[in-house]
Amino acid sequence: MTDRTKGRTPDSVGDATPGVRAPGLLASRNQRLYYAGLIVSQVGTNTQLVALGWFTYQRSHSALVLGLVTAAPIFTMVLFSQVGGLTADRFPPRRVLLCTHSLLALLALLLGLLSYSGSLEVWHLVVSALCVGSINAIGLPTEQVFISEVAGDSLLRRAVTLNNVILNLSLVVGSSLAGPLIGTVGLGGVVLLNGLSYLTMFTALLLVRPAQLHVRPRRAGARPRVRSAWGYVWHSPSLTLLLLVIGTVGLFGTSLPSLLLLLTARELTGQARAYGILLAVISVGSLIGGWLTWRTNVRLGTVLMSSLLLGILELATAAMPSLLTLGLVLLPVGAVSLALRAGLLSLAQLQTLPEFRGRVMAIFQLVYRAGWFLGTLAATWVAQMWGPRTAIALGGAAVTLVVAAIILVMTAFRAMSVSLAARRLPRVSLALTPDPEGRHRRPPPYMAADF
Repeated sequence: MTDRTKGRTPDSVGDATPGVRAPGLLASRNQRLYYAGLIVSQVGTNTQLVALGWFTYQRSHSALVLGLVTAAPIFTMVLFSQVGGLTADRFPPRRVLLCTHSLLALLALLLGLLSYSGSLEVWHLVVSALCVGSINAIGLPTEQVFISEVAGDSLLRRAVTLNNVILNLSLVVGSSLAGPLIGTVGLGGVVLLNGLSYLTMFTALLLVRPAQLHVRPRRAGARPRVRSAWGYVWHSPSLTLLLLVIGTVGLFGTSLPSLLLLLTARELTGQARAYGILLAVISVGSLIGGWLTWRTNVRLGTVLMSSLLLGILELATAAMPSLLTLGLVLLPVGAVSLALRAGLLSLAQLQTLPEFRGRVMAIFQLVYRAGWFLGTLAATWVAQMWGPRTAIALGGAAVTLVVAAIILVMTAFRAMSVSLAARRLPRVSLALTPDPEGRHRRPPPYMAADF
């Protein structure tokens, strides 16, 4: 166990050494530049996603086609995820992100020109989505590593939380802007504006000062390998459990936005504005979840209970009869989803040694995106056959039952302890049982030679 990992339990994430006041998250120039660029870039991305999703369904009138366009980037992200992890651990993250944002801006430019020329077809969107997924397969794990370099480990939990809040806040703004912008500048204009937003992030990355980054130590002459990262996860009980949870949520709990689009189009108002409002409600809920996560330490029990609650809330979503009642349920769905994502990413990164972070985050992205890809296709097929409400209900029930089964099995085999904390409000506490080897089990022999 290194000095960097002493004193931390596998169940929680703190922000700093006890008794030492950490500086504010946005205290440095690099942090302000990065998050400002991220806000603009994500607003553009989400505006385009909402516009293209509605365009796809209106052009094809097929839930399966919508599912194909939605799942296409996930497929390539799964395919190239391990390449992305190796890239994040082998090359400076800032340079990698400069390249990925340049390519994304170029793709948006080409798609916007096709739209303005009147030749944009659904197959263009599929090809574009495949390309975006390939680029994001490299960009997303690199972005997670870069967040730790911008903020440092002491502020990583808050940095990940703020990152997720920005993603959801940008969905609120993007969903609100999509309809008016389509009416004003057309679909092509929306896509071109998204291209400009990527250039904003590119500029922010150029202005970041490399000397002020918390750069990870690198072993001289060492070459990162994929198999050592898988072995590392396998020999860490906390990472293995988090991987099971994120795979379950990815498979059964990520198709809700597409299903809401179908529910809105078929059973409710049939207007793009209503769909945008529902997405905005989820995003407002995520701001509440972000505030709660910001103020509390994230623990393993938080992640497990959040996943259980997410499944129950999705079951309730399927039963809501109107747009108003649907919005009332989707508000806590957004809060729980944000707490779950921030907790998973924070715990995963801080339970991983710095030299493995890129590849471990790529493994998490692989499992999550593979589940998302398969789950989206299955959910849209179920929605096509039996309606979107049935698909939402089945997803919620599956998340609840699988996570509950994981807790029960681990408790039965004494790999997890469950206790009731007696406070003002009784609270159930879930924690892994202590490992005699320490935070990480003894690694396999090959990890000492190459990593």
